[in-house]
Amino acid sequence: MMQQASATDPAPGRRPGLVPDPDAETARIAAVRRYDILDTPPDGAFDRVAAMAARLFDVPVATVTIVDTDRIWFKAAHGLEGVSEIGRDPGLCGSAILRDDAMVIPDTLQDPIAVDNPLVAGEMGVRFYAAAPIITPEGHRLGTVNVLDTRPRSITEDDTATLADLAAIVLDEMELRLSALRVLRDEQARREAEKRHAEAERARAEAERAAREKAEQDKAAIAAFASTLQRTLLPLPFPWCRTWNWPATIAPPPPTTWAATSTTSSPSTATGGRSSSVTCAVKAPRRRPSPPWPVTPCAPRPRSTPTPSPC
Repeated sequence: MMQQASATDPAPGRRPGLVPDPDAETARIAAVRRYDILDTPPDGAFDRVAAMAARLFDVPVATVTIVDTDRIWFKAAHGLEGVSEIGRDPGLCGSAILRDDAMVIPDTLQDPIAVDNPLVAGEMGVRFYAAAPIITPEGHRLGTVNVLDTRPRSITEDDTATLADLAAIVLDEMELRLSALRVLRDEQARREAEKRHAEAERARAEAERAAREKAEQDKAAIAAFASTLQRTLLPLPFPWCRTWNWPATIAPPPPTTWAATSTTSSPSTATGGRSSSVTCAVKAPRRRPSPPWPVTPCAPRPRSTPTPSPC
């Protein structure tokens, strides 16, 4: 995944250097972004690593750096006050991340790459530099653990191994921090999802309540409209029952009578007496016509049966 940086032939007036592979550099920057460590507040674990490195190597300055696209940012700096980042100039950290092993410069003034670095040519006057790259499991070099001195010196292979172990400790801290960030982000995402779900449930309940209220209002409006329509378009019902309560505007039908003739004979007829015939008018019962209007049922009134008049 990562290619070893290659040396280029120096052009006239330029010093030799290591050139990063473009694809490897793109993957490395993506790894730096994934750890989300740039511009974060000071962390006690990284500060202790820098202080330990300074004590172990007996140097005035020790740093933990992360190399960005155009800058070198100090996550921890022991003995370097007031400096949080420097430009990504070749010679020190910018060159150290191009190597798989530790980089040691016993005398920076004798090194053609580091001699122009601001830490070397500036007021600090760094003369000794050693750094171990912080390498991820995928092989991406995120930054370095550095020790710097203002006088030339050399270190042993055991010292170089110690510096590499410190860089591995820094990576372990970064992995722990990344795991904690992932847990925190997952928890935040879960809470956001629960919040959205609760808001959706509240919105659904509110919509159902509004729908019920609207349905009740529509039902009441339909009932009122139907009642108004019935009063406006339909004729008034006429009461009618067995008591013959005729409407005032309609006269009841005239009574129907029919005549019945009854002939009676006196006893004297059989004995030669005079016979007589008597006609009696009997009131016929009225027939109830079928009314053309709605019939309102009611309880019948008791009526007495008419007694025929004797003839």
